[in-house]
Amino acid sequence: MPRRFLFLLGFILIFAFQKTEAQNVVFDTIGNTIITADTIVKQEKPSKTAKAKKPHSPTKATIMSACLPGLGQIYNGKWWKVPIVYAGLGGLGYLVYSNYSEYRAYLHAYEFKTGDLPEGVTLTEHETDLANRYADSQLQTYKESYRRDFEFYTILTVAWYGLNILDACVDGHLYTYDISDDLSLSVDPYFRPMETPIKMPQYAKVGLSFQLNF
Repeated sequence: MPRRFLFLLGFILIFAFQKTEAQNVVFDTIGNTIITADTIVKQEKPSKTAKAKKPHSPTKATIMSACLPGLGQIYNGKWWKVPIVYAGLGGLGYLVYSNYSEYRAYLHAYEFKTGDLPEGVTLTEHETDLANRYADSQLQTYKESYRRDFEFYTILTVAWYGLNILDACVDGHLYTYDISDDLSLSVDPYFRPMETPIKMPQYAKVGLSFQLNF
C-alpha cells in the first residue's frame, strides 16, 4: 500500500513539473526554435540605453533669439540667417550712432551760437567748424533733421530685432513640418460619356483635367 501511494505521488509530481515547463516554453512555428518565457519578458522590456529624442521647442527658439540675436536661428538649424541678422543690426546700429553724433554736434553748435551752451561743455573742432560755417537757422534745421533720422533708425533697429525673434519663432513652429519640393501641375485630356435614356443618342463631356500636386 505505501509503495502504491509513493508511486502515485511521484507520478503526480512528474506530471505537474512537465506541465509547468510546457507553460514556460513557446515554440516558434516558423523557425522551429524554442523561446522561453524569460526571453519574451526580456524582449518586451524597453532598452534603458536608448535615449528619447527631445522635441523641438519653438518657445525655446524664441527666447534664445530674444536673449541673443541669431541664437534661435542656430537652434532651428538656419545658420545662414545669422550673418543677415547681424548685418542688419550692424548697419542700422551704425546709422543710429552716426545720426546721434551729428545731432549732438549741431546741437552744441546751435547752443554756442545762441549763447545757450551749458557750463562745462566745450566744443570740439568739428562743432566749432559748424558754428563758424552756418547761421542759427541753418544749425536749427540740420539739428532737427539729424534728430528725426536718429529716431527713425532707432525704430528700424528695434523692428529688426523684433523680426529676428519672430523669424526664430516661425521657423521653430515649421521645424517639424515636412515641406516637400514635389510641386507639379499636370494637364490631361478629360472624357466621360453622359448618361442618357434608352434609345437616345449618347453624348460625352470632353475637356481638360488640371491636377496640382504639392
